[in-house]
Amino acid sequence: MLADVTGETLRRWREAKGWDVPRMARELRKVARDSGEDVAAHHGLVKMIPQWERGGRVPRERYRLLYQKIFADALGDLSQGMALGTDFALRFAEVRSRAARLPSPDEIKALEAAALARPREAMTPAEIRAVAAQAIAHLHETADKLAELSALLGEDGPGADESGEDEPGTSPVRTSDERA
Repeated sequence: MLADVTGETLRRWREAKGWDVPRMARELRKVARDSGEDVAAHHGLVKMIPQWERGGRVPRERYRLLYQKIFADALGDLSQGMALGTDFALRFAEVRSRAARLPSPDEIKALEAAALARPREAMTPAEIRAVAAQAIAHLHETADKLAELSALLGEDGPGADESGEDEPGTSPVRTSDERA
């Protein structure tokens, strides 16, 4: 059961108890001593715990069992978490479905090219305002959908990682004024 728990989860469990890494090492050694287990020295655990939490290494079975004993209350909630996982899978499928309906970058470029290819003299000011209003309404609708999708996924913003930089393979949408 604990084999599927990520290092991030181990870190969150530790931090939820308000423990720093040395305290976690002491707790592991305490539970090991009470169970008659032989584990690494305190300073060794202090080095291993951050590696486990970053995902650089996976804890051996004996340490996974010790974690299980320490965080038995959190592990008892895994069955409830599995039900939440099903709910998440359904919401994620809905998000993917909605995202599939958004225009692709190629479609946006084609629409932009078609709009720019129209002779400007042929459009009256009222027509220009109408086209601009449609474009603005579409942008607002798209922004609302992206915000909703981001909220469902628990992200800070579409296409941005924690550093605020664009993800590889994505490019930010720029207005024609920004391209000039």
